[in-house]
Amino acid sequence: MRSVKMLSKGEGIRTHLWTFVKSLQALPYVALLISMIFFIDAVIGMQTLGKIAMQDHTSIYCNNNFQTIFQAVLLLFRCATGEPWQEIMLARLPGKRCDPESDYEPGEEFTCGSNFAIIYFSSFFMLCAFLIIHLIVAVVVDNFDYLTHGWSILGSHHLDEFKRIWSEYDPEAKGFIKHLDVVALLRSIQPPLGFGKLCPHHVACKP
Repeated sequence: MRSVKMLSKGEGIRTHLWTFVKSLQALPYVALLISMIFFIDAVIGMQTLGKIAMQDHTSIYCNNNFQTIFQAVLLLFRCATGEPWQEIMLARLPGKRCDPESDYEPGEEFTCGSNFAIIYFSSFFMLCAFLIIHLIVAVVVDNFDYLTHGWSILGSHHLDEFKRIWSEYDPEAKGFIKHLDVVALLRSIQPPLGFGKLCPHHVACKP
């Protein structure tokens, strides 16, 4: 509880925590976009690379294949984390054994796989490694910039700061403070509601 009490007095910590909270409001939309990308790529993988037979001690086994939508999404998540996705890609090049339950002509049991796997996995990994991660970072940075530099825009964090500092000068919540404390109050509040601590006293006293 003492740690929580300290957070209310540290403006920098409160700004970072408020940035995290505000970012959580936008992250569901980012997560929805990521889910859509994973689903579309999983369907493409099932259509182009889902006929390869599973073999133990290889990169194509029961937990690493494109034969169901769940396994396809799980495989793409593994690739997105950077775990040897190159081996998964090379295991799906032409010349692989076809799954017995897939539709293929007699004598074509070793014709599954496609060179499209190189384009497919390379583009997906770059999309995850650069676009998706940067998109999440951009959301957080945008909220942090708004909370720290967007002084012309009033937010709920400005009101919280005003109420906290006002309570120090009006502990009984009468709604009034001494006229001598007005300048000190305004210098204790950061812009745009106040002058800030960097404002000289004689400047703050000017009419």
